[in-house]
Amino acid sequence: MKTQIKKNGDTIVVTMDGKLDFETYVPLREDLTKLIDQTKTDSVPKKIIFNLEKLEFVGSSGISSFVQTLKEFNASVPNKPRYCNVKNEFKRIIQAFNEEDLFDFYDNEDRARRSFDQ
Repeated sequence: MKTQIKKNGDTIVVTMDGKLDFETYVPLREDLTKLIDQTKTDSVPKKIIFNLEKLEFVGSSGISSFVQTLKEFNASVPNKPRYCNVKNEFKRIIQAFNEEDLFDFYDNEDRARRSFDQ
């Protein structure tokens, strides 16, 4: 799995591409830790969107670590991130761990971006 982080104005889009398994969550955790540090030092409040359109589900190996990593990230940034293009199997699993209501899902990146302004 590859993680790509792009900044466009005050919005950061995190795109994940490839297969999710136990080994891939460690580099993801490192990338998200760097992003947390960046949002703390940047003077512009960040709008963060996770685009999971190209992320492939390959079984339960690593999924709980993946969701835990996202939960920790959500709790560490000032604005609640948005998630878009999330496949149904990921959405069901993430929602099962969503007891704190940390995840907001949108059909596409544009809707996720506009939700920050509402």
